[in-house]
Amino acid sequence: MYLWKCWRDTRTLFIVSLIVALIVMPVSVVVLGTGLLTDSGLAAVSSTLFLITSLMALGLGALGASEQFDDRTVHFLYTKPRRRAYFVWVNWGVGCAELSVVAVVNILVGWVVLVRYAKTSAKVGLWELVHGQPVAGILIYCLLIYCLTYSLTAMLRNGLRGLGASIVGASLCQAVAILLRARWQLRVPMPAERIGPLPPIVSGIIWTVFALSFILAAQFVVERAEI
Repeated sequence: MYLWKCWRDTRTLFIVSLIVALIVMPVSVVVLGTGLLTDSGLAAVSSTLFLITSLMALGLGALGASEQFDDRTVHFLYTKPRRRAYFVWVNWGVGCAELSVVAVVNILVGWVVLVRYAKTSAKVGLWELVHGQPVAGILIYCLLIYCLTYSLTAMLRNGLRGLGASIVGASLCQAVAILLRARWQLRVPMPAERIGPLPPIVSGIIWTVFALSFILAAQFVVERAEI
């Protein structure tokens, strides 16, 4: 029942995002011709993936959590014979699954379009698409944005406040990292970037754990919040 409620609250955003993920690359071919794919096909796929998933991450984080943890709903949820952590993680899991589906669909459609229209179509494989472009970094970055927005919305019990706080927080982190690099030549890894000499897969695991720590923080706050 609670899974259905989470799906019902976010299904409109999911369906709209899924439609955009399905048509954005084919529409680019129709409007711009094959020039875009001939010149920078793989980059075009990664760019559309970043745009769609990052916007969806912000929307899901704010919408999903606000529908579950606003002041009107918590009185109902917190009196149920379940731990509050259940509601935090199940709601987050539904949004994460929706975000993953949209990302996978966009990657697959982009690959099909490349195989069909790019001049190097015979050499373009799905592994080359994923491995040759920072697709993993994009997905981890969007997971970070989603977790940050979701956790702040759950803590603040307001979608607009959570969304605003997430955007401001992410922007400040980026600005501080850029300032440290430019003024003091101190390289601080930005979200989803490779961390020092660590292998990419290890860096990815660290960033993923960091993203999940936001949900743990939200769970801590929600479990101790007063009704």
